[in-house]
Amino acid sequence: MRILIAATAAGLSFAASAAGVQSVSRLAAGPGNVLFIADWKTARVHALTLPNAPQKPAGTAFNILDLEPLLSKQVGGKKFTVEDMVARPGTGEVYIALSHGAAKTPALVVVTSDRKTRRIDLKSAKTTSIALRDAPTTGYRFWKDTPERSYTVTDMKYRDGALYVAGLSNQEFASTLRRARYPFDAQQSVTSVEIYHTGHNLIETRAPIRAMSFASWGGKPYLVAAYTCTPIVTIPLEDLKDGAHIRGKTIAELGYGNTPAGMIAYTKTEQGKTQEYLMLLNFERGASAIPVSQVEAASVRPGIETLVPFGQITGLEATSVPLAGTMRLDNLDDQSFIVLRRRLEKDALQLVTISKELSFRLTDFISEYAFQEYGFKGDPFQLKNIKPRQDMMLTHEGFADQIKPAQ
Repeated sequence: MRILIAATAAGLSFAASAAGVQSVSRLAAGPGNVLFIADWKTARVHALTLPNAPQKPAGTAFNILDLEPLLSKQVGGKKFTVEDMVARPGTGEVYIALSHGAAKTPALVVVTSDRKTRRIDLKSAKTTSIALRDAPTTGYRFWKDTPERSYTVTDMKYRDGALYVAGLSNQEFASTLRRARYPFDAQQSVTSVEIYHTGHNLIETRAPIRAMSFASWGGKPYLVAAYTCTPIVTIPLEDLKDGAHIRGKTIAELGYGNTPAGMIAYTKTEQGKTQEYLMLLNFERGASAIPVSQVEAASVRPGIETLVPFGQITGLEATSVPLAGTMRLDNLDDQSFIVLRRRLEKDALQLVTISKELSFRLTDFISEYAFQEYGFKGDPFQLKNIKPRQDMMLTHEGFADQIKPAQ
C-alpha cells in the first residue's frame, strides 16, 4: 500500500502569478473578494482577488429566462458547457464557469440581475495558487469519455481560514479530502477517505465525495458529504490529518441511480423559529432539504453498515424539494437561492431567484390560481396562508401586475 507523505515546503508548490487557467471544474467563494477556481488539468487551485463591488441589499431578483444567448455571446457564439456557479456574497453578482469549443477552453462570466454579463480574462488575471498533491496521472477515461484527472476536484468549500477540496488522488485509496490554509502556505494536508456504500454493499475507497457542506453539533464541526447513489456521510473535521486514512460514518441513504450536484447550508424561519438546513441538489433526482438537527441525531447513532435495498430511503427524513432541472444552486441572500437550471418544459437555460421559504416559482406552473377567473373570495385559509405568499412570488418573478385583490 502506498502511503501519503507529509507536506513540506519543497514538495508543495504555491505561487503568485498570472492565472493561466487551463480548465475549471469547481468554484468556491472565499473570504472578502476572493474566488477559488479549481483547474484540474494543471491540478492547481487558483485564488483570484476580485475588484471591489458595491453591496446590494437582500431582495435582488433574478429573472433571466434566456441565459444561453447571453453566455454564448461571451464565448464568441461557441457551444458551451456549464461547469459551476457561485454567488459572490452580498453583491448580487453571480459567477458562472464554462468550457467552450472543441478544446474545452475555460471561461468565467459574471452575471447580474439586470441581464449584464462580463467575461473575466483568466489568462492575465493575477492570482495566488497552490498545487494539489498526488493528483491522478493516468490517461484513463470513464466510459471512454471523461478523464479520471477531471475528478481531481469534485467539490470545494472555504471555512474558517481553510479551503477544503474533495476529489481523487493517485494513491491506492483514491477518494481524498485535501485541506489548505488560505492565504496559501506549505500546510496542505491530504487525507484518504473510505465509506460503506449502503446501496452497493461495499467498503468504497475510490469513488469520491460529490457534494459537501459543514455543520456543527456537540461543540464540534463536521463535514457532511454526499456520494453517488446517494449515501450521506459525516466526518469530524478534527479527523482530517495529513497522511491519515479515515472512514466516514454513513448515516443515511437517499436514493439509488443519482449523482449529487451540490450541497449548501442555509437557514430559514418557520413559525418564528430559525432553523439550520442543508440543501442537497441532485442531477437525477430533485433536491432534498435536510434539517441539521436530523443530521445530528443520525450522526450520534451507530453508522449504517448493512445493505439498503434499491429505492429505500433510510436514516433521514429529508423533505423533497421541487428543483428538477437545477444544475447549480447557491445562497444569494438570507431570503433567496440563486438557481442555474435547465427548464425542462421550455428547454431553456435560466438564472433565477427562488424563495427559501417555499423553494419554487409560482410562474413555473399553470394551477387553479393562474386562471383569470380565479379570485380569493373570502376563504380565510387562502387569504391568510396562500395569497401573501403568492403576492410575494409574483412580485419577485416580475408579475406584480397580476396580483389579485382580496374579495
